[in-house]
Amino acid sequence: MSSNIGHDANALWKHYDESVDESFLIAHQQMHVSILSIGSFAGRLLSGVGSDFLVKKMHASRVWCLVIAATIFVAAQLFAINITNPHFLGLVSSLSGLGYGFLFGVFPSIVAEAFGIHGLSQNWGFMTLSPVVSGNIFNLFYGLVFDAHSVVEPSGERSCDDGLACYRAAYFVTLAACGLGLAVTLFVIRHQQKQREKEAGKRSLED
Repeated sequence: MSSNIGHDANALWKHYDESVDESFLIAHQQMHVSILSIGSFAGRLLSGVGSDFLVKKMHASRVWCLVIAATIFVAAQLFAINITNPHFLGLVSSLSGLGYGFLFGVFPSIVAEAFGIHGLSQNWGFMTLSPVVSGNIFNLFYGLVFDAHSVVEPSGERSCDDGLACYRAAYFVTLAACGLGLAVTLFVIRHQQKQREKEAGKRSLED
């Protein structure tokens, strides 16, 4: 839903302060795009350092970084569902960027570990198809929710002045998706632990 943060900002500001003009709204849209980019950059840095620390120092699964990313996304959706004051919308954009950074910063390493270095580009290419499909589905649903609360202006453009109600329902869907992602990553970690325990048991029997 990061691509719709501009619509969130417009809806909240129009409801919060009816005196805002178009230039003000555009400036705040651009600000949130910048916050997303900075958050994504920070997430990629942190995931790189964090995943190496987990594997080399903690001897833990690199997938824990995906748990962190999913948790950040859940927090972002919860803020999006509840924030009515546009001054605090930066929490949504910053956490969304941070989550994406964590996710895409560590995912190539996880794919390489799971399927091997050979064919990494092909395997990673298939993995990146998923957000293309799901992202479009979520965007379409967001558009349906937003349009349901919008009115057509004389210029022909749709506008919603209902604030949070303009898009709130859409974030319940993404919250459920993030919760599902969190559950899946925890299941994968548990499965990896069982596999390691099974392999350790086999080695001890062979010895």
